[in-house]
Amino acid sequence: MPTAAPLPPARLAPLVVPFIAPFIAPFIALLGALLVFAAAPCGADKGKVMAGLVNQPFSATREKLLADGWAPVETNLTTARGAPERERGEAGKFLTAGYNEIERCTGGKRNYCFLNYKRGNTCLRVRTLGTLDLPASDPKVHGAGDACPSKQKARR
Repeated sequence: MPTAAPLPPARLAPLVVPFIAPFIAPFIALLGALLVFAAAPCGADKGKVMAGLVNQPFSATREKLLADGWAPVETNLTTARGAPERERGEAGKFLTAGYNEIERCTGGKRNYCFLNYKRGNTCLRVRTLGTLDLPASDPKVHGAGDACPSKQKARR
């Protein structure tokens, strides 16, 4: 049984190129983005560091952060009535305990608090869960991310 000879490249190109052309530019863009992320290992390392903070007691986590060069960042958010957020409720306990980086706490049954740090030009926001009543209770780190402190919107 004779086999058909393959088409020469010059005759094959006009048949294939119209089907492949729409995918070339997106493929090159995707490849470029992957190379940029692969060339920046510090992001992956930062993710590991952040993941290592979760479920740890806040006071121990804070000591590690300060030892690693993270500096506390104070914020000046206010309530609608002009009261500093960081002095209200559970956040006030953090402030009294010397944690000046406290931004605010949600209060309620599941109390989340937000604390801010900076190293160089990189921000770190730590979210805790629980109440602060040292030494009886130390909130656990619930999450951490590379977010900078909340910005206060202008009040009318």
